[in-house]
This record gives sequence, structure tokens and C-alpha cells, in this order.
Amino acid sequence: ASGSRERRGARARLGALAAVAAVVAVALVARLAGRLDWPTGWTVAIAEPVNRAVDWMTAHLYSGVPYIGGTADWAGHFTTWVLDPVRSGLQWLPWWSVLFVVAALAWLIGTWRTALTAVLAMAAIGVLGVWQPSLDTLSQVLAAVAVTLVVGFATGIAAARSDRFEKLLRPVLDVCQTMPQFVYLIPVVALFGVGRAPAVAAAVVYALPAVVRITAQGLRQVDPAAMESARSLGATGGQQLRQVQLPLARPALLLAVNQGVVLVLAVVIIGGLVGGGALGYQVVFGLAQGDLATGLVAGVAIVCLGLMLDRVTQPARRDARKGA
Repeated sequence: ASGSRERRGARARLGALAAVAAVVAVALVARLAGRLDWPTGWTVAIAEPVNRAVDWMTAHLYSGVPYIGGTADWAGHFTTWVLDPVRSGLQWLPWWSVLFVVAALAWLIGTWRTALTAVLAMAAIGVLGVWQPSLDTLSQVLAAVAVTLVVGFATGIAAARSDRFEKLLRPVLDVCQTMPQFVYLIPVVALFGVGRAPAVAAAVVYALPAVVRITAQGLRQVDPAAMESARSLGATGGQQLRQVQLPLARPALLLAVNQGVVLVLAVVIIGGLVGGGALGYQVVFGLAQGDLATGLVAGVAIVCLGLMLDRVTQPARRDARKGA
């Protein structure tokens, strides 16, 4: 048996050496023949089809769709009915009440150290003099996170309960998670125009795959014994989900919330390129105009905002809380 293993190992090594030698030989031949660049005849131009698709979406989906309206109408309604009220509500609150709410949320989900970190992060935003733009950015983050969690939890639950749906969804999630953040701005601008709503839409699309994956994985990893006990007691599928799976998958769901918040914030800031305004606009303005002070202040405020959001959505361990 040991001799056969040694022979298989020797054959594997010889095969690897032969493959390396073949690659080196092909590279040398291509170098000597002057074939260094990709052949022009093997390229496929996608710019024209993409432009045609964008033109079609703009002509048929942007506005004038019977009964449901166009995507521009959806963006306008979302801005008027969701983004504007949330921003106005946050900016109407006194600064000390915002700090109090942040402290309460962070302490309930973590420890007093968590609450102190979150409050200091928000206080730093006020000290930097960008309180109002930060609350504008926060309103966009909250709206995007709400949409992301509703759609992500529903899709993740469906993927956890159906193997076929999970297999069909997997390549879509893989593609979405490998695309750069800026790529998401192209289709949303074509569909929704410019403004805060497109920035929110891009953030939702970017954060959705992570929320779906974490939710589905958390539900699938629930103790099989608990599920079998629920089935043996005659629990329906809905009862198993509400009373067994969701409570036991609570750590995974909280992790999905945390990751959704962090990813949404990253793209909402980039939304300053498409009219998102607030801190994202200040960063873009600072880069475009070479205004280091404006860009740096906005960048530090974004870091503080992200730190606060991470603290209020990341539960502390029980043993750490007892130690506090």
C-alpha cells in the first residue's frame, strides 16, 4: 500500500513538472513570435448592447408605465414618503436626545463600554461641525437598511426552506458579491435618475446578498433535534419557523443586521456621486476640488457614524457583559 502511494505521488509530481514545462514552452514560443497581446479577433464589444439596453430601460421603464408608474415615479415617492420624513425627524430632534437614544440602544444590545463608544462617536460628529449632513446620511442608511432587511430576511427564509430555490439563487448572489461598489451605480442611475433614492437603491442591492446568505445559513444550521421535536409535536411549517428556527437563529440574524448596516453605509457614501448629498457629497467635493479639509472632515465623520452604527447593531457576548 505504501509503495502504491509512493508511485502515485511520483506520477503526480511528474505530471506537475510536465505541465509547468509545457506552460514555459508555450510562453517562450509566444514571446518569440511576438504574440503578447490578446488577439483582436477574439474580442466581443459589449458597449453598444449595453447602451441599447440602457436606452430601452430609460424609454420603457423610467416613466409612463401603465398602472404602476415608472421607476422615476417610484424614486420620487420613496424620497417624499420615506427619505424626507426620516431626515426631517432626525434633524428635528435635539442633539442631546440623539445621543441619549444612541446610548440606550447601545447599552441594551451591548455593555456600558459599547454605549460610551457609540456616544463618543456621535459627539465627535457634532464637534466636527457636520451634524446635519451626518443625520442626512443616517436617514438614508436607516431607510436602506429597513428595505434590505425586509427583502433579505424574506429571501433568506425562502432559500433556507427550499433547496431548489437556494441553488438557483446561489450564482446570482455570487455575481452580486463580486461586483465592485461603483458598478451598482450604473443601472440605478439608468432606472431612477440621480438623487438620494438611487443611492439607497444601490446600497440595498449591494448589501442584500450578504443578508440573504447569513440568514439562510443561520436557519439551516438550527439544531436538527429541535426541528424534529417540533415536527413530532405536530407543529406546522410556519410554527416551526416562528417558534423554533427564528429564535434559535437569532445570533445569525443579528449578524445579518450588522453586516447589512456596514455594507449599506459604504454604498450610501459612494451615492454622493449620483446626487446622494450629505457626507458623500462632501467627500466627492473635497476630492474634486482638492479641498483636503472638507474631504477629511467628512471622512472622519463617516468613520464615526460607521462606528456608532456598528456598536448599536453588534451584540456583546454574555460573558463580556457580565464582566462589565
